[in-house]
Amino acid sequence: MLKAYRFIFQGLFLLLFYQTQGLAGEKPKTYGDFDWQVLAEMPAMAGQARSLGYAGMYAGTHNGALILAGGANFPDDKPWNGGKKKFWNAIHVLLKDPEGVKWVAELRETLPINLAYGASVSTPIGVFCMGGENDQGYHSNSWWISWDEKMQQVDVEAGVPLPMPLSNASAVYHEGYVYLAGGENEQVWNNFYRLNINDAAAGWESLNPFPGPGRSHAMVAVQHDGQEPQLFLAGGRQKKPDGPTAFYADLYSYSFNQKKWAKAGKIEDGAGNILSLAAGTAAAFGSGHILFFGGDEGTLYRKLEQYPDALADPDLSHSDSLQLVGERNEILESHPGFSRRILAYHAVTGTWSRLADLPVRAPVTTPALFWDGMLVLPSGEISPGTRTPQIKGMVLSKKEGFGWLNYIILGLYLGVLVLMGVVISRKQESVTDFFRAGGRVPWWAAGISVFGTQLSAITFMAIPSKTFATDWTLFWLLMTIILVSPIIIFWFLPFFRRLNLTSAYEYLEMRFDKSIRLLGSLIYIALQLGRLGIVLLLPSLALAVITDIDVFTCILLMGVLSILYTVLGGIEAVIWTDVIQVVVLLGGALLSLILMVYSIDLGWEELAVLVREDQKMKLFDTRLDFTGTAIWVILLGGLASNIVQYGSDQTVIQRYLTTRDEAAASKSILTGALMALPSALIFFSIGTALYLFYLTHPQELSPVMTNTDSIFPWYIVTQLPDGVSGLLIAAVFAAAMSSLDSSMNSVATVVTTDFYRKLYPKDRGGQHTLRFARWVTVAVGVLGTGFALLMATMGIPSLWDQFNMLIGLFAGGLGGIFLVGILSSSTNARGALIGLLGSAMVQVLVKSQTNLSIHLYAFTGLASAMLLAYLASKLFPRPSRQQLSGLTLKTMNKKIVKEVV
Repeated sequence: MLKAYRFIFQGLFLLLFYQTQGLAGEKPKTYGDFDWQVLAEMPAMAGQARSLGYAGMYAGTHNGALILAGGANFPDDKPWNGGKKKFWNAIHVLLKDPEGVKWVAELRETLPINLAYGASVSTPIGVFCMGGENDQGYHSNSWWISWDEKMQQVDVEAGVPLPMPLSNASAVYHEGYVYLAGGENEQVWNNFYRLNINDAAAGWESLNPFPGPGRSHAMVAVQHDGQEPQLFLAGGRQKKPDGPTAFYADLYSYSFNQKKWAKAGKIEDGAGNILSLAAGTAAAFGSGHILFFGGDEGTLYRKLEQYPDALADPDLSHSDSLQLVGERNEILESHPGFSRRILAYHAVTGTWSRLADLPVRAPVTTPALFWDGMLVLPSGEISPGTRTPQIKGMVLSKKEGFGWLNYIILGLYLGVLVLMGVVISRKQESVTDFFRAGGRVPWWAAGISVFGTQLSAITFMAIPSKTFATDWTLFWLLMTIILVSPIIIFWFLPFFRRLNLTSAYEYLEMRFDKSIRLLGSLIYIALQLGRLGIVLLLPSLALAVITDIDVFTCILLMGVLSILYTVLGGIEAVIWTDVIQVVVLLGGALLSLILMVYSIDLGWEELAVLVREDQKMKLFDTRLDFTGTAIWVILLGGLASNIVQYGSDQTVIQRYLTTRDEAAASKSILTGALMALPSALIFFSIGTALYLFYLTHPQELSPVMTNTDSIFPWYIVTQLPDGVSGLLIAAVFAAAMSSLDSSMNSVATVVTTDFYRKLYPKDRGGQHTLRFARWVTVAVGVLGTGFALLMATMGIPSLWDQFNMLIGLFAGGLGGIFLVGILSSSTNARGALIGLLGSAMVQVLVKSQTNLSIHLYAFTGLASAMLLAYLASKLFPRPSRQQLSGLTLKTMNKKIVKEVV
């Protein structure tokens, strides 16, 4: 069998070598297509033959409806020909139907007054419209406009007035709050307010003003900068009473958590040139981009501003006056419109790129909003005095697929895994073979399998993406695996080996009682089903971004194949496929790192400066802060998390029960732990290299990526040659499936050993038990796959964070019960039960009532379970020496105690 594996590896790496010879060639780009369409045209008002469109409308979505209200236009003639601006109060509702879209006719509700140029945002309870102006001046009014699906009508309710009358202010909605920045009335402001929509009676809260001069017509959006969501404010303009209007190019960011503003640079045109811009539209796209559509650069605006002063000169002759009016009117009539650029700002790297141009004349003074995944630009001004009636929609889609060669390599790899299951299935003659491989697994294979199981897709994708977005402070989280390994070898391993266990939770019955064992088993099963969903979803999200396969098909593909070879080959197939998967995973990652560094067009000194300035390799955070990634948090949380996983997780424990003896098991634990160092260096370096590459090649990033965890696979597919990228994407699958198969087999072990054998003790190792174990494997795989499909609809920003939170919140208590049972002779069954249940309550309080870092959840769970179990046990009789014989560190027998009951 090993010869066959060697042949497969040689073939794959020969193909890899052949493909890498083409690295000097250009890789087709995969940035995405902007697919624009005209969704509808604004309805004409009564007495008008056609719609003229509007500038400054209030716009938003609610309950599936696109709601537009108010606005201004020139219905009679252009303003320079004597036409007067008219303000409107009508409300229009656009709905989607099977044939496209349709306007709702005969809406009776209107805004209480004719108004335009206010701010508006979409919220869960309706579209919130704020301020504005009309021919009578500026206003502070606000209204809620909501859509009643059942009654097919709009409802308009008065809202909390603004602190002052304002028009052309900028607003966003974020997590229950409406934020309002800048705006103008008789002067221009840099004020910043927020309103809690769930406690509107409390009124507007005044926050720190944004830096720099006051402005109107600024562009705002909320995007994640790698650390947290931030509000970004860009550009804008300020009318000067004694000079030309100032147009701004500055960019500021606001931290919702710290309530502080920071300067984030300047607007750039993608070629390094600073660009002043106002009245355009901004929208957050993907996992890190903000796209800016159009806008006014101010050149013609300031030129036109000169004519009123020139025409007001009392010494101006009639002929000169007519000439100036003609020049002004010619500029207005031939006005080319506003900038059609689509600029992209990436919030993590702080870089700008120019992605494309709008295919039509760009509208200004109109908001950008999302309607069922489509970006909508409703109406707006396209040149002085001219509005467009069109409602434009845009969907950003991928340009190209994965490539036939990549699909072939991926298919061959997955086929090899299934073939291995078929081959190994011939050795599966008993339950012992299925669950413990008959004790014939070499120590080095078991160690590699432990490593692959614990790190898997979480390492291959999430660590590079986390490092790309932040720094190296989480490096020590992986290093705690090495620190914990002696504890596992000397404290935990002897119990599991010498007690001849199949399920780790058999120890809990020996040490405490049956109820603790069954409860521990149920907690483990529930955790693994959640873990299965995460490790299936993570690579599926990545592959769906870069191929033509949707995320649900990816999940089903990996789920079904993993079920197939795990059911056929049991733990032996799981371990040997893990060995292959780890080789592919680490080999692919190392190759990617080498090629990535090769592709960065900077010298080592320049790279070092960038890394140092941006703190991208920061290793220590020494603040006394327990809410982030300070070194104290990482060490405490990492040590606790690894004690939990290596000391109470059946997925890991089962590996060192498959080796020949205790010495071999010790070597396997040490091997798995030591592999953490080189792997951590590789994957954290990849994250830093990704940052440097995209910092120097910002145009290579695409807003198509909806999740930061896809950044590494995105690089693989867009920057590496076909064949190479196919093999590396296979490594992504390898990373996921190495965890998936382990969880399926381990949960089947627990269910069969801890539940089925209790019900049917006579068929301890027979064919009925083996058949049952295989059916449980199928059931677990199906449940995990189903959970992943459900999670695919939930939208989770960082799956590594979610994985750590899942382990920390619920597994910590279980690990604490194992540890207190081994260390304390006074802890009894009732105390252990109280400790386990009490720890769960503590964890719920920690999660809901504190801001503790998720990396501390494992520590709080472990410590609270141990402390509560120890103290509660004082209330009940102490276990007898006979009950404790060989079951604590103090009383452990050096010989094999007994066969499992």
